[in-house]
Amino acid sequence: MLLFAALFIFSQTSHVESIDVTHWAEVMIEGNKTLNVADHLPGLIGTVLDTTGVTITNAEIAAECEIVGQNTTCWCGPDYVWSNFVCDSVNICCNVDKCVANISYFTPLCLPKVNVSLIGMLTGSSSTVGTMLQNAFNVLNAFNSLTMRGSLLTGSFTYAHNFTVSLSSVFATSKVQSIIATLLTDPTIYSLNVRSLGMVFIEAPAGKVCYNSKQQLNCTSIEAMSKCVWQMSRGEEVPLILGPGSEVMLSDTCTERSTVTLLKTSGFWSGIYSCLFVSGNVAHMAMAPIQIALLPEVINVTSNPQTADCSEASSAKVTITCSIDNSTETYISRLKLGSIENTAPIKEERSGIIRYTADFPVNCLAEGKPSSLEGSCILENTLNQLRNLSIRVPIIYPSDLFCAAEVIEERIWPKTKNNETAVIDCIASGRQGTMKRKCNGKQWGEEVSLCVKAVLNNVALQAKDFEKGLGATQEVAQLIFQSLKNNTSDDDENSFGDVKATVTVFQTMKQASVNMPLGENLLPDFIESASSMLNVTWDGGDKEESGSLASQYLSSVEGLVKSIRINSSEGYNSSNIQLQICRGGTSCNKTVFNVEVELNATADMVKTVGLQSLANRLPKLGYEDSSFPSIVVSSTVENNTQPSVNIRLAFPNDEGSSATMQCVFWNVSEERWSDEGCDYVQGPGNTVYCECNHLTSFSMLMSKHSVSMPFLDQLTYVGLGISICSLIIYIIIECLVWSAVVKSSLSHFRHTSLLNIALCLLLADCSFLASSFPSILNETLCLILVVAKHYFFLAMFFWMLCLSVMLVHQLIFVFSHIGKKMYMILGFTIGYVCPTVTVAVTYVYYDQASDIPYYSSKTCWLTYQSVMQGSIHAFLFPVGTIVLVNIASMVVVIATVLKPSGAETNKKGDKDAAKSIIKVILFLTPIFGGTWILGIFVFLMDDFTQFMTYVVHYAFTIVNSLQGFFILLTGCFAEKRVRDEILKIVLGKSGKEQATATSVAK
Repeated sequence: MLLFAALFIFSQTSHVESIDVTHWAEVMIEGNKTLNVADHLPGLIGTVLDTTGVTITNAEIAAECEIVGQNTTCWCGPDYVWSNFVCDSVNICCNVDKCVANISYFTPLCLPKVNVSLIGMLTGSSSTVGTMLQNAFNVLNAFNSLTMRGSLLTGSFTYAHNFTVSLSSVFATSKVQSIIATLLTDPTIYSLNVRSLGMVFIEAPAGKVCYNSKQQLNCTSIEAMSKCVWQMSRGEEVPLILGPGSEVMLSDTCTERSTVTLLKTSGFWSGIYSCLFVSGNVAHMAMAPIQIALLPEVINVTSNPQTADCSEASSAKVTITCSIDNSTETYISRLKLGSIENTAPIKEERSGIIRYTADFPVNCLAEGKPSSLEGSCILENTLNQLRNLSIRVPIIYPSDLFCAAEVIEERIWPKTKNNETAVIDCIASGRQGTMKRKCNGKQWGEEVSLCVKAVLNNVALQAKDFEKGLGATQEVAQLIFQSLKNNTSDDDENSFGDVKATVTVFQTMKQASVNMPLGENLLPDFIESASSMLNVTWDGGDKEESGSLASQYLSSVEGLVKSIRINSSEGYNSSNIQLQICRGGTSCNKTVFNVEVELNATADMVKTVGLQSLANRLPKLGYEDSSFPSIVVSSTVENNTQPSVNIRLAFPNDEGSSATMQCVFWNVSEERWSDEGCDYVQGPGNTVYCECNHLTSFSMLMSKHSVSMPFLDQLTYVGLGISICSLIIYIIIECLVWSAVVKSSLSHFRHTSLLNIALCLLLADCSFLASSFPSILNETLCLILVVAKHYFFLAMFFWMLCLSVMLVHQLIFVFSHIGKKMYMILGFTIGYVCPTVTVAVTYVYYDQASDIPYYSSKTCWLTYQSVMQGSIHAFLFPVGTIVLVNIASMVVVIATVLKPSGAETNKKGDKDAAKSIIKVILFLTPIFGGTWILGIFVFLMDDFTQFMTYVVHYAFTIVNSLQGFFILLTGCFAEKRVRDEILKIVLGKSGKEQATATSVAK
């Protein structure tokens, strides 16, 4: 008797996709006659098994068994091997062609061959391990071979052996782990780890993908493992681990399936990706390449000469050079100067740099005599994506002042126009970058070195990789700060360029800490390197640039101190920076550089850091004539549970009683000193105290910057509390009286709008209260609350716009009614779709296309940079426009009320007219948002030395924090029908009973 195990692949047709399902079937033949079943299988292909559309698409013989009496002999078909179930259950069947055992009932009996490899490394004292490994791994099912790939003497009597095991079947991880565990019991073996290929399936984009696009890679393991790791390598570089970063997102779960998302593809992400599922000493791996249509990350455009010299001739020649790093991408390049374009510049490759060069004539007699020309380089990749960079080429005319060419110690400074800055490459050994020098009239300014140690440049590149997510591990973070400390410890060798490079690393690692929390083990290296920078003279020849650098330094150091997770450390002191830690409790008292710091807050941790020799480097805007102490003190509170934080600092007064003292804090968002919320208190002897308290007030919504005034925050919270309670009462009342008071289309329009206005204002006020203390919120929650406030306040105003437009339409077009269905469509479209689009577009623009952030984590509100720059304009413009439109609608209503009807013969008296106007203003101002007109003045008036500025801020806060209360009064209690219905409910009588009683009385 012969038994054939046939494999059938059925296809279930569908309008969405085709699904292949594998089934096993048995064909049994009794007797001595042998039948060639394989000849009959092709006839089954295409057979429809039932009416559901299931079709046989393929059929193969997987296994055959010959049963003679009590003996059974089985063998697998071509390209099939025993299943692991058979091999593990009947050991004698492993790795033999025919198995004499009663296994015919096993399902599946045989499986298709697959290519699986085990790539391993063994370290130990033995120089030859091939036979031992062969005997250990040949017990695996479908074992083909073990190949030794090489051995290396790595130490005294220590060898590293690389080997590969070839299999034709998948395996159970537990079985390989058992083999490894047995081998490790041998004292001559120190370590043994293996990686497999063929146990994991990877999905990756095929072909080239667009630059700056979003791409996703998926990996699936055939069995669950303990953890997963993603790696990426470029060329011959060592693979780096992928971690959470600004351009990488990893899936949360990764035992059987893992996903990595590249948020912005660039040449940086072009390479080979590997996913590894790991358990113990075994890792299952799959690899796939990502090809990206590259665009250069850095373009360097220069002109030679830097200034076109038209002082002695009628024409000049300028050479424009465009330099990029060597690339595998084939670019179409174009160079331009003014209106002249060269579409075929000369291309040269040398020392890993590609240069495109073209010569351009300059007409010195051109009409208008432009002061400069724009030179540009445009590069286009194979997917027609562009990248360009422009420079300005000044022109010297006979009447212009200029600085003559000059040579200083082999540094050649070219002829340069007045008020222009010449730039030359660094020539100092071991340094990269540029030097600059400004021409003032006919005199050269001081040389400013932006030359950076080459090793610091490498650290900056490594930090950039880390921030993006490549190599984002604690070990790499510690290596970055170690390299920074080791290469900045010698104060005499640090230049202004080195300071800028170091601050850039601090800023990059601060941004990286948002996605990858940093451990306290890197604290000493970080503080020592930051301290070394304060021993250097930050004179870059430009006070504004030096001041901006100091502000960036303070912000990045504060940010890193905040983000570093402290477990057991009590702080760290260096020559210029002291860090002290408080844990738990309701207060923290620490001393840094003789400054006593007392902070009252119930928090998990308080970090107080003192920075010496920094205050004088920060910009002194508004305090130019003041003398600053050298110490800047910063405190960070983690998980504060109190509504406010009070800080008191005791500074030694070295100036004596003759000096006028002021307490100021560094406003990070404005990059200036400010005394808002800080008071000066004279202590005993020569000690002075600074007491500061910063909260969030309601007027911040319309202000350019955070606001701090006496009792303004308390007024905000009391007003919002009353407003929220009033809105809840109003919404409940509307639901109770809706059927009784909404009898006409007009009343339906009005109450629908009022209900949505109240709901949006309620959610906006709650979001505002939740974000009142930004210091205790994480970045994600702060962003959510900013979006919520932005959206719900805008939705409230758009519903106000619907209400005002509807009211004016009914007054002007008396006999033209809007249907209920049409109004509901228009209302919900304007009320909710418009703010959704506004918020979404604003967020995407400031998150993707702008250097200005969408929100500030210091205030948990939109940002203001300057006029027309900052996300707050996406709130001010729609709100301001709607408020003005609604005020115009109020004017129309007032004019209509004052206009006599056709039946009236005389105009209304002045007293009645005044009453009508007051009534309209009182009723419509809260629901039309008229009080928010004060917000325009809040935004425009930021001079806090003026009394009116305080008046406007207090008025705006009081009136608008109580807006919900005013809506309850005017939208509910001021309407007679609503009052009557409330009375009926309170008195326990239904509307129907009242109507019946009235009818009987008549």
